[in-house]
Amino acid sequence: MTPQVASALTTDRSDPAWSLADGLAAAARGDGMMFVALPAPIVPVTAVLAAWPTSAPAVAWSHGELSLVGLGVAYELRGAGEQRFAEVVATAQRLGADRAIVGGAAVPTSALGFARPRFVGGAAFAPGTADRAPWTGFGDAWFALPRWTYVHDGAHAWLVLAVEPREAADERWTAEHAVIRAALDAPALTKRQPPMRDAVRGDAATWRTQVTDITDAIARGEFAKIVAARTCVLTLVGDARPADLLAALDERHAECARVLVRPPGGGALIAATPERLVRRDGDTVSCDALAGTIARGDAASETLRASEKDRREHALVVSMIAGALESVGADVTLPAEPGIRQLRHVLHLHTPIRATLREPRHLLELAARLHPTPAVGGTPQREAVSWIASHEPVARGWYAAPVGWFDLDGNGELCVAIRSGLLAGPRVHLWAGAGIVAGSDPDRELAETDVKLRAMLGALGAPA
Repeated sequence: MTPQVASALTTDRSDPAWSLADGLAAAARGDGMMFVALPAPIVPVTAVLAAWPTSAPAVAWSHGELSLVGLGVAYELRGAGEQRFAEVVATAQRLGADRAIVGGAAVPTSALGFARPRFVGGAAFAPGTADRAPWTGFGDAWFALPRWTYVHDGAHAWLVLAVEPREAADERWTAEHAVIRAALDAPALTKRQPPMRDAVRGDAATWRTQVTDITDAIARGEFAKIVAARTCVLTLVGDARPADLLAALDERHAECARVLVRPPGGGALIAATPERLVRRDGDTVSCDALAGTIARGDAASETLRASEKDRREHALVVSMIAGALESVGADVTLPAEPGIRQLRHVLHLHTPIRATLREPRHLLELAARLHPTPAVGGTPQREAVSWIASHEPVARGWYAAPVGWFDLDGNGELCVAIRSGLLAGPRVHLWAGAGIVAGSDPDRELAETDVKLRAMLGALGAPA
């Protein structure tokens, strides 16, 4: 961290508006996208999100020490079809953005450390599955460089405005800054969601038939595994409140990555997901193999470890992830045996996979190789995704898809949007999946989806 940045974190600015004005004046003299960074107090990111209009674009991410909320869009990235990840990367690389303004002085954006510019967003489970309601506005891939980013690492906090020199004189920055500062100075109290009017879960008989069809196909040698998804649609008496739901997930599932993605003109995808798809930090890559599930209870860990069916399901995921990383020339290391990931409602078999890249690879290049893993799709991958598209009654959209962030150097983290829901006015669309392999029992898999739905239902205040 440069001396200018360190001093800005400790400088007491009695007039935040003057600090913004000072930064904007310096940004007006810059070239390309500029980042005006202001020191800020540490508050829950949901307090900042609650102050922003619910119809406006926003993103949020909380995992480990990093928590951020992005408001508005300064620069948008979209990709479509099979090349969606490559298109996003190509557009991101055209952005000239390497200077930040701290205390009126220019510094490299890299000097901002954890507050450096990030694109936040994600992609659909498969191309063409998020091009209509309720996924209006999402599309095949969407990432945004937020106009405003509030970010903290538990010790320091920044409020960062992304602005081009020609925009620096716009008076709206002062007005928006005042709204955000009010939220930082007096964090909003979390409210309960409106009461539930109706809940419709995917038909149990249809589910049992689907599972039987899959196990029959597996017996014929067509697949080794397919992950089936079941839906649940809630109708509330009023519009769902994304910030309050995210706050409830923060409280109930702090061990998970909590994510919000709300593109222009769309609803809000919210997840509390335990599954990391991939993290890249320089030449170090981390992935999670998370497959094999049991409800919490007495001796659950021992039962899960001893389950031949769950071990076989898990091994397919480990093998695929390791193979995908090796295909880009990475050196892979993994433990000989899976461990147990304990969550609020379930336990999973978990294998942390680490790799070292021999040459640079953008985070999204790795994601394109990995997604969808057999933990959410199946194997063989292409055939499983095709089966899902042609047999599931409701398109997945961004359910079980990559969501997260990446920076200007291609580092970042993506998780898999499981334990997720889409908020669209008073409607809340939920999904839960189960991995179907040889020996899967339809009733047991049905019960597993019910348990997984509890993560979102509990946070919504709805009966599980």
